[in-house]
Amino acid sequence: MSKTVLARHCLFSRPSRRQISTSAPRRTSTSPQRHNVAAPALKTSYKKFTDIPGPIALPMMRHHAHVLPRIGCFHHTVGLGLLEGLRDRYGDLVRLAKASRSRPALYVFDPDLMREVYDSNVTESPQWMGSPLAEQRLNAGTQCPMHNDEIKAIWPAMRTLLQDGALLSNYDQAFDDIASDVTRRLAELRHAENALNEEVETEVYRWAIETIGVMMFGIRLGCLDGAVHVPSEHNRKPEKTSMDDHIQDLCSLSKRSIEELTPAEKFVRCSLEIANESYLVRSENTLKPESPSFNDALKAFDKHFCLTDHFLTRALNELNNDQLRPEQILLDKLRPLDRRILPLAADVFLAGVDPLAQTAISMFYQLSLNAARQQKAHDEVVWAKASREEGIDVQELPYVSACAREALRLYPATGGVVRRSKEEFVVGGYEVPAGVDIILAHGVSSKVEQEWGRAKSFIPERWCNEGWGPLNASRAHPSSSMPFGQSCPATGIVGKLLSSLATRVLDKYRLEWHGPSPNIVTNGVNKIQSPYYFVLQNAG
Repeated sequence: MSKTVLARHCLFSRPSRRQISTSAPRRTSTSPQRHNVAAPALKTSYKKFTDIPGPIALPMMRHHAHVLPRIGCFHHTVGLGLLEGLRDRYGDLVRLAKASRSRPALYVFDPDLMREVYDSNVTESPQWMGSPLAEQRLNAGTQCPMHNDEIKAIWPAMRTLLQDGALLSNYDQAFDDIASDVTRRLAELRHAENALNEEVETEVYRWAIETIGVMMFGIRLGCLDGAVHVPSEHNRKPEKTSMDDHIQDLCSLSKRSIEELTPAEKFVRCSLEIANESYLVRSENTLKPESPSFNDALKAFDKHFCLTDHFLTRALNELNNDQLRPEQILLDKLRPLDRRILPLAADVFLAGVDPLAQTAISMFYQLSLNAARQQKAHDEVVWAKASREEGIDVQELPYVSACAREALRLYPATGGVVRRSKEEFVVGGYEVPAGVDIILAHGVSSKVEQEWGRAKSFIPERWCNEGWGPLNASRAHPSSSMPFGQSCPATGIVGKLLSSLATRVLDKYRLEWHGPSPNIVTNGVNKIQSPYYFVLQNAG
């Protein structure tokens, strides 16, 4: 067989999907969510890691050949679409050989297998050495929390704190005030026929930074102060076409002189630069110290670190045990760390702002497409408001919370989480050696039809107790929808942040989308590609 025919066979062959045998109890199903536990099978030996199916790494081009235009098997897919294509073609475990990267990778799509990885206790978050962020931390005289044993031990404690309902209730008023401010600003952005202008993304980032700031530091940073960017004939951006994809979109903060910006506005501008330029993504540009991208990222992280230091200093100066405000409770618990809070706080902003902002935009988009469910959420908000005026204490809005949880399931900010094996262990009956990057693809498992039923539809009712039984979220595997993985501290609070924002917006306005369906792109996180066609109508 000639080399040409062999290469064509490698690219276009469709191996049958393998039935993965595992040492753990497996499920059989007669309906999308009805699971029966089978008896565990006795195993005397395990299959080799190299037996796990996956795309073949061709000479020279390696795995890149599979995404080449026209000839590649996955040329038409990106981001989550690429992961879904790998699962459909190869199964619930997919191996990428070492030929395409510094170490082999294992993609896990089945929730049962994900649970095996989590429960093995032999994996850890990778230590990405040589990146601009790691270099900046060393130059700043401190270590990245990912590499500092003391600060790394704090993450599980923070996750426990942020799952405590009594502690989170201290933030109710602060989160509501911030949501009210950004709702007012969004209303001021409207121009012809109540369409929101191009600054909607910047305003959502302002909200995300302000919210995380009040949670970490117990103070208002000032991101929502000042006037909004009102569009005019002179400053309105023309709509981009496909020929303008190379032109970078700049928010109004990037067009202003740095000297006239407040520290909070500088923080927003710096965060947007890091997100838009993908400085947190490991790539050829961000891993070469001599490249312009590496140096630009280093400068951006240094500015971000200094601004975080500025707000931390302010917060510690305002911290007073005799007059402790409710929203200062988390900073008070972290006070024994003193200045060592700084790298931890900086990483909370770096890791949290972009996913939170993009999830909020995705929630707006889903609500704008589902008028009936948006109306139901609005009715719940109005009912709660009337109840409080009558002196009835209403703590939770279950349907609004369900809308936030459904947005997190349907449009997760990340495709999954990466764990690295510290020693050899077994997953799905296969031996996995030490040093393998294991990608737990929660972004794919959260839309598997067998788990969820009508998986690609926005159905908040599945999270409600009175929801229709066959679609109820409680019948899906607990590991199938984990947008931020198992150990992220944000898991317990993101839903609360999104609910507070949705409550204020839906109280006075209706969201509509007047435009074509947007593309979902992966640029550090999964996001809806601009331009946005949101229309903010007054609630009649």
